[in-house]
Amino acid sequence: MSVIVFIRDSQFGMPIVQSVHLVGITVLLATMLVLNLRLAGLVMIESPLAWLARQLAPWTIAAGTVVILSGLLIFVATPAKYLASNPFRFKMAALGLAMLCQFGVLRRFFLVEPSRSRKTNMLVAGLSLTLWFSVGWAGRAIAFVP
Repeated sequence: MSVIVFIRDSQFGMPIVQSVHLVGITVLLATMLVLNLRLAGLVMIESPLAWLARQLAPWTIAAGTVVILSGLLIFVATPAKYLASNPFRFKMAALGLAMLCQFGVLRRFFLVEPSRSRKTNMLVAGLSLTLWFSVGWAGRAIAFVP
């Protein structure tokens, strides 16, 4: 029996993969929350931002890998269900924007101590958190919204 068939057809396959997916999302969102709250100057202000980003990088990468792999398994097991889902399409759009923001904008903010105004840092952190949490909320909506 292939992995995809097991996930799709067994009683425990999908719940196991979805549980792993949720653990990955939780860790990923936690690292994003800490980094963005630090960028906004709301927590851990005694810790240099670049140092904190380096400390959290292994957790962020591991969680991102778990989320992507488990998400692919969930999708491949029942692609028609997800392609027909508006929340899924919104989730993928929000994920793309969150990743673009993370690797295109925030990476530059996290590499050095923010020298921009606190207002700018808070705006960027708020945008990032809104995008990342939108991914999680949309994922949750898949089960409830057509």
